[in-house]
Amino acid sequence: MTVCAVTAIAGCAASARAKLDAGTQSTVARGEAGPRMDPDAAIITRSVDSLTALAVAEGLAPALGVAITMDGRTIYAKSHGSADVTNSVPVDDRTLWYVASTSKSFTGFGIALLAERGALRIDAPITTLLPNARWHAAARPESLTLAHFLSHTHRLNDNAVVMSAAFTGAIPESRWPELIALAGPQPTNDLIYGNFGYNVAAMVIDRLRPEGWKRFLEQEVFRPAGMRETYARVSGLERRIAKPHNFGADGKYTTQPFFKTDATMNSAGGHVATLGDLARWTIVQMDSGVIDGRRVFPAGAIATSHRLIARQTREQAKRFAFFDREGWGAGWDVGAYEGEPMVSRFGSYSTTRSHLSFLPRRRIGAVVMSSGGLSALTDIIAAYAYDLEAGRPDAQARVAERMADLRRQWAGARQRAAVQDSVRAARQRQPLDRPLTDFAGTYEEPSYGRVEFTVDGNRIAFRWGTLYGPAEIFDAAQHQLRFEIAGSGNIATFNFAGPGPAQSLEWQGVRFLQLTPRR
Repeated sequence: MTVCAVTAIAGCAASARAKLDAGTQSTVARGEAGPRMDPDAAIITRSVDSLTALAVAEGLAPALGVAITMDGRTIYAKSHGSADVTNSVPVDDRTLWYVASTSKSFTGFGIALLAERGALRIDAPITTLLPNARWHAAARPESLTLAHFLSHTHRLNDNAVVMSAAFTGAIPESRWPELIALAGPQPTNDLIYGNFGYNVAAMVIDRLRPEGWKRFLEQEVFRPAGMRETYARVSGLERRIAKPHNFGADGKYTTQPFFKTDATMNSAGGHVATLGDLARWTIVQMDSGVIDGRRVFPAGAIATSHRLIARQTREQAKRFAFFDREGWGAGWDVGAYEGEPMVSRFGSYSTTRSHLSFLPRRRIGAVVMSSGGLSALTDIIAAYAYDLEAGRPDAQARVAERMADLRRQWAGARQRAAVQDSVRAARQRQPLDRPLTDFAGTYEEPSYGRVEFTVDGNRIAFRWGTLYGPAEIFDAAQHQLRFEIAGSGNIATFNFAGPGPAQSLEWQGVRFLQLTPRR
C-alpha cells in the first residue's frame, strides 16, 4: 500500500458535515465546544486502518494495536503485525499490550475514587496517610501531601524503591515502605516526572484497603468499567503478551525477552490489557463515569482525577510530540491538542510504547500500542484520528509530513544502530589487565539487592533479580562493564584492591560489596 492510498481514503474527510453533538454530556460541558465537523466513523476507521497497516508493512513497527472511541462507543479496534516476530506469532483481539506508565491513570483514579468516598483527602499530609513510614532526615514529610506525590512535586530522589518496583524485583514490595527513608531531597523545586509518587500512592491504598492495591483496582475500577482483560500480573499470560523488539542496521526486528514478572508489575507501570479494555477506559473517563448507558463511577471521582494539581515548570516538559501539557492531575497529564482540552497518559518500557488520550469535549479518544520501532508513530496515529474528527482540511497533509519525517528518523536510527554495533564490537577488543573471572561474583547493596556476574568461557553475564543478560566491556582501563536494563545501557565500575577478584562495584553512585571475594 502506498501513501497515495492513504491520501485517497483520507480525502473523503472533505465531505464531512457539520453537526451538533447529541450524545452524553462529557466531563467538560459539550455546549462549550460548539459545533464540530464530524466525518462518518467509517471514514476515520478506514483512514486510521490504512495508515496503521502501511506503517507495519513499511517496517516502522513490528506490531501496532489501535483503538478509536467516539461518542461513547468503540468505532475501531484492530491490531497489525506480530506479537513475536522471531516465533511468527501474530497479534489479534486477545493480544495483551504492556501499558507501562499508563498504569498511573489506574492508580490515580483509584485514589480519586477513595477521595470521593471520603476514605482519604488528596490534600492530606502524607504523614497521616502513612504514619509508620520512615523518612529521610532532610525530607520534611510533614510539609508533603498526597497531592505532591500524585503530581510529581514531592521533590524526593526515588531510586531505591523504583529500581526494585519497576525493574529488578530484588526487594519485595512488603519492604518498600522502609526504603522511603533513602529518598533524599532533590536540589530543585521543579515538577519532575517519575514513578515514586505512584508507588507511594499504592502504599496509601494498601493501608486503607486490606485486599491491597492490585485487588482494589481489579474489583473497584476494572470490573465496574467492564475491563475484564486487564491484569497486574504476567504469570499465566506470557503467550498472549506483545513482546518488545529490537531492530538492527538492516531494519529487521528481533524479539527481546519481556523481563516483567509479577514482582515488577507495580502501581506506576504494571498492567497488561487488551485494546478493547483500554478503549473502554477512554470512554468511561471522557463520559464522566458512564459506559454502556450506565453510570459505573461517580462523576465527582472522574472530575477529581482530571483536575489540575500542579503545573509543569520546565519548558521542555510543556510540549510532548504534538501535544501541549499544562500539568498533572491524579494519574493523568492535563493539556491540549490544537487548543482542545486533552487528557492523556503515555508510557514506555524497553521498546514498547503506550499512547492513551482523549479530548473530553469532542468525546473522542485514541489508544495506540506499539511493540518496537519509533515511538513517535503512536502519537502520529492518534493525532491523525483527532484531525480527521475535527474536519481539518489539512489532516492528510499533516500526516503525510509527519510520516515523511518519521521515515527520515527511521533511516537515521538504522544508521545509528550500525554505528553503535561497530563501536560496541571495538570495545570488546580492548585488552583487559586481568581475567574476566576477577569480575565474577555476587555483589550486594541492602536497598538494591544482589547482582551476580558469571563467566562462561570468554563471555560474562549478569543477573539482578528478574533481569538477566550479557555483560560486555565498556572501558577496559577503567574496569567497566556494560549491561542493559529495559533496553538502556548501564555501566558497572569494578573496584580492585590488588591482584584477585573485585572487592566491590559501583553503579549510578551506589556501591555493591562482593559477598565472598575469592582469594
